[in-house]
Amino acid sequence: MAELIHPREAVRLRVEHALTAEDVDLTTVQGRERTEHLIEEVLNAYVAEALNGQAPELSNDERAQLARELRDEFIGLGALAERLLSDEQAQEWMINGPHQVFRDDGQRIARVTSVDFEDDEQVRRFLDRLLEQVEGRHLDRVTPCIEARLPDGSRLSAAIPPVSSNGHVICSIRLHKLIATTLAELVKLRFLSRQAADFLRAAVRAEKNIVVSGRVSAGKTTLLNALGHAIPSAERVVLCESSAELQLADVLPNCVGYEARLASNDGLGAITLDDLIARALRMNPHRLIVGECMEGETMAMLWGLATGHSGMTSVHGESAAHALQNLARFALTSRRNIEAAQVHDWLRDIHIVVHCDRPRSFHEGEHQFEDRLVDEIVEVTGVEGQKMTLNPLFTGTGANLQWAGTGPAYLPDLEQVGFEAPQ
Repeated sequence: MAELIHPREAVRLRVEHALTAEDVDLTTVQGRERTEHLIEEVLNAYVAEALNGQAPELSNDERAQLARELRDEFIGLGALAERLLSDEQAQEWMINGPHQVFRDDGQRIARVTSVDFEDDEQVRRFLDRLLEQVEGRHLDRVTPCIEARLPDGSRLSAAIPPVSSNGHVICSIRLHKLIATTLAELVKLRFLSRQAADFLRAAVRAEKNIVVSGRVSAGKTTLLNALGHAIPSAERVVLCESSAELQLADVLPNCVGYEARLASNDGLGAITLDDLIARALRMNPHRLIVGECMEGETMAMLWGLATGHSGMTSVHGESAAHALQNLARFALTSRRNIEAAQVHDWLRDIHIVVHCDRPRSFHEGEHQFEDRLVDEIVEVTGVEGQKMTLNPLFTGTGANLQWAGTGPAYLPDLEQVGFEAPQ
């Protein structure tokens, strides 16, 4: 009667019993290796029984599929986690409760009814499985909310009640995906025009300091990464990121990266982005790249530019002007003995602000998102009081960006590296 169970379920139960009998610890390398062997042993035994007529047969394809499923379930992240993280179209998954799962594919945010958890306990187990990959990170009463970077670069943010005020275990998983790696690829995606790409490539080669701004998921990291690909190979580059996302170490021969770390419950102290930038400046960088300025590390970034290092960073903002205002605000949160006038003076070391947008529209009652694009490229020309003065270098948006005709003060520097201003 036992063999009336579906073959997949029968094999899975046997693997579970074997793991329990040996008390295998799946959180260790040795435990996962032993699980791999047990899966093969159980499958081979089942196939032998099937050949003797003692169990339903499994085809070669079914056996291979079952082996993958078991490895995903017991050794990997579980079938559901593997499904979510391997979705090539998804940019973010949002779990607001066991029966409220949403997916952002870059065009729209929609509820996904085919992804459904039994209850909050299953969501909790799902998160525990993800956090097994992150040293010293787990959700409990002491740490009821958490942020972590998964090994594939995805960013996990999660909380449990009472911090989660809707009474459910909640989380969002922002998948680490760059839609393009070079300026040329972004031109093909109509993110910006060829004219604008040529200008930015020359600005990078001429060692101009660039800030990329935009809202969440507007393409800031993708553009910053593409700008990094334009850096001459002879330069020494140091990356500082709160979560490692830029993919430059493999293409720039003299490039090293730092990643910040949150404090953990087992006594590991925090390593802040501010700390990393200070260390990076001692690494003799030709170019300093900070993934995103959000807090007091902005002051360290501006100090690096003021001391003669070329640099690039990104910052949240609704426009180029708003992004510069945010940089000033963030710098003043560093708690150093500085004044607003001094911060604004240092902002003049920024040469270019490139603003990325993700225009919003509404269709049929659902929140839709159009394609990302660049809608501002401006020169920072000076300070009037506590307001930065800007010179628009391009008009239009995305693939329609066109040279405005009023070149920047440093145009001769760009011409020396091969840029020809459109007539």
